[in-house]
Amino acid sequence: MATRDFQEKVVLITGASSGIGRAAAKAYASQGAHLVLAARREPQLQDVAREVEALGVRALPVRCDITQPEDVARLMRETETAFGGLDLLINNAGLGLYGPVEALGEAQLRQVFELNFFSLVRVTQAALPLLRKRAPGSQVVNVSSVLGHRGLPLLGGYGASKAAVNLLTESLRAELAAEGISVLLVSPGLTETEFRDARLNAEGWKQEAIPLDAMSAEAVASAMVRASRRKRRETVLTLPGRVMVLANRLVPGLFDRVARRIQNPAKKAP
Repeated sequence: MATRDFQEKVVLITGASSGIGRAAAKAYASQGAHLVLAARREPQLQDVAREVEALGVRALPVRCDITQPEDVARLMRETETAFGGLDLLINNAGLGLYGPVEALGEAQLRQVFELNFFSLVRVTQAALPLLRKRAPGSQVVNVSSVLGHRGLPLLGGYGASKAAVNLLTESLRAELAAEGISVLLVSPGLTETEFRDARLNAEGWKQEAIPLDAMSAEAVASAMVRASRRKRRETVLTLPGRVMVLANRLVPGLFDRVARRIQNPAKKAP
């Protein structure tokens, strides 16, 4: 019989309407967890709620724009009313940005940092009182990217926002350790989701299809559940991603030369 390691736990996922968030909702539900599903797209959110409820757990879909403080406050109120507390917070919502640093608009950078970093801080701060109700043993899981560990050409704006998440995660982990709240970092590589289609592009720049195999959102979600179960502080996904991070640590100069070649599929739009 399959184990249900998160039986009766309450898991809140941001960006739950598609991609990694949707896959994570189903993965934790299959382990017996109840879900709080937060996203802006209400119809898709309702679909996810129906999918996880079919697995025999409760789901609370909450239309929420996490860039808005009043939405985040309402999300936490509804979570507390429905479940009394929170066992896991998964900060998954994110936005990509593509183009060389010299072409990035300040408004674009601010939009990406607002969602990827400032909103993550906002949600985490608001969730801490609920996580403390279930401590020790509660968790914060921050979804980053391999690009938060090593910058690549034309992805510097997005990578910078994720690097900020990585450093914040380390600080928060140390701050909450004495309370028994684990803070985990999961860094996917290239993943097959809607993320690339929704990404912002610097003016005049657009990325063509790249010749790399992408992992599925379901594979990322499975790895996330394993990390939660084992309380693994840091998980870097895909073999190329792990090689990239290791190479950057051991031979950064050599990897700089490799990185210059990686931008080959990119072309400036006519």
